[in-house]
Amino acid sequence: MSARPSSTIDINKILPIAAVALAGIIFLGTVAALIAGKRPGMDYRRSDPASVTDIRGGAANQKEFKEFGTLRIRLLPDEDSKEPAAVLVVTPWLSYDGGDSAFYEELVAKKRLLSSYIMEYFSTKSKNALLSAGEKEAKRALLERMNGQLSLGKISALYFDDYIFLD
Repeated sequence: MSARPSSTIDINKILPIAAVALAGIIFLGTVAALIAGKRPGMDYRRSDPASVTDIRGGAANQKEFKEFGTLRIRLLPDEDSKEPAAVLVVTPWLSYDGGDSAFYEELVAKKRLLSSYIMEYFSTKSKNALLSAGEKEAKRALLERMNGQLSLGKISALYFDDYIFLD
């Protein structure tokens, strides 16, 4: 019979201790995050409807203009914060009268201009300013500016599939 040397570590005793220690670290980290006010999912929001027909009161003749893609925009840093500025990930799309093919062509021709309006608007705001003003205010201001540049028709609504802040 061979006896185990006393210096050999018994893995069956260490694994339960390591599991309890890991669970304790996760628990303490969660408690610390909640006390600090960093709640997971705090900056998330429900996305806008997937299509115009899903929108309450959406008419069948409404069309979607989803050619902007996903925009990543660096925001201004918050005034009282030493942390770097947040990044906003936004996927805008427009609703317009679908019977007007000339207006669609104008939207395609002015896609870069309209996209620059979106990026300019958000890049001049901080995360706290956008959260306090709300999405509706951003949509209202952008819609007003975009419609001011269009001559063949008007955008009826602006929606965001994504509107996520990355810290």
